[in-house]
Amino acid sequence: MTPVNAASPVCMGSEYKQSCRKNLSRACLVKEMNSLCAAWPGPISEPKDTRKRRDLSDVRVLFSHHLDEDIIKQQRKIADRLKVSIASSITDATHFITDQFVRTRNMLEAIASGKPVVTHLWLENVGQANYYIDEQKYIVRDSKKEKEFGFNLAVSLAHARQHPLLHGRRVLITPKTKPGKEIISSLVKAVHGQAVERVGRSSLQDDVVSDHLLVLSCEEDYDVCVPFLEKGAAVYSSELLLNGIVTQKLEYERYRLFADHVKRTRSTVWMKKDGHNFIPVTKRR
Repeated sequence: MTPVNAASPVCMGSEYKQSCRKNLSRACLVKEMNSLCAAWPGPISEPKDTRKRRDLSDVRVLFSHHLDEDIIKQQRKIADRLKVSIASSITDATHFITDQFVRTRNMLEAIASGKPVVTHLWLENVGQANYYIDEQKYIVRDSKKEKEFGFNLAVSLAHARQHPLLHGRRVLITPKTKPGKEIISSLVKAVHGQAVERVGRSSLQDDVVSDHLLVLSCEEDYDVCVPFLEKGAAVYSSELLLNGIVTQKLEYERYRLFADHVKRTRSTVWMKKDGHNFIPVTKRR
């Protein structure tokens, strides 16, 4: 097992438990899956002759540390014989090889980038054929996790390739946000967003915070979020991004934080003070 895989922790935000969908009915899940498939075109399969001609030297695989050690050893032998490179990180990889869905950093970055997440059988069959094989039949399927989170991995990968989740968005991550600023920043980059360390004073002096700024935070960082809340900005749990990468949907209302601390009228933003009283803090133009 490579060190980088050992450094790929399971990624959970503060609201991870609420993100699971165990209580959704089967009918609701089927309806959602059908709508996803209808809305998002799947990947276009290459003609067989094209696949045969594709150079295996362009392939770089990364093995999940959740794979059985014996499987990894065998996969390495196949890769060595085919002269397929073993990547040192998911950034360098073209394929992520795993036999189960675990929401690790590597898994999330692979999905975010639309890189094929395949079982070990893909490389095994490539080794038997001695040429590149289309990955679609080997995309990881985990029916339990797919029902739990309400997603289809093949559909999510196809959507991520065509429509990066946070394309062009600036993202501010507060200090105590789980699973950590470095991991979240890396994921923001993977979905074509830009993680920012701070927001200029001029932005906070404006009456309204730009809609292009997304604030990811946690309950412990409430004081850090107050200046944004006072300007009428919404603040979200990191699960907005973490679960959003998996499902390829940004569920803003579901993962909004501190909604009960703020009231908005047409002209004014009101903040809860001392736990119960609301006072006006910003006049809205």
